[in-house]
Formats: sequence, structure tokens, C-alpha cells
Amino acid sequence: MKVGDLVMLKHKYSNNEVVIGIVLKVKENFFKTYNDYFEDRLIIHWAHGETTLEPDSYVEKLAENKE
Repeated sequence: MKVGDLVMLKHKYSNNEVVIGIVLKVKENFFKTYNDYFEDRLIIHWAHGETTLEPDSYVEKLAENKE
């Protein structure tokens, strides 16, 4: 993932929920998983107005920033 990518949560809380956001910042190799795999932490601003910090494995990319 990179700054400007449009993302959506992989797992929704309900079937009618659509949660879309834009990546504001990427902190590379922030998390170390149980099998020594490193994951990035994303700062995401969501369409509903909230900004959160999420591991990159929690979201899927909908559209890529072409810059």
C-alpha cells in the first residue's frame, strides 16, 4: 500500500456496511507477526470521518494512487 490508495475493510461488521477510506501515511515494517513476517501500519481516513491506524492485512486495495 502507499499514500493515496483507496481501501476497504476486509471484514465488515454487517452485510450492509461499506467502509471505504484513503491511506494518509504508511509506516513500513511496523508490526512483527508471530512468524517473523513484517507488516506495515497504515493511517487511514475513512469516509465516515474517522482516522484510524490499521495493519495492512486488515484492508484491501480498491484503487491505486498512480503518482
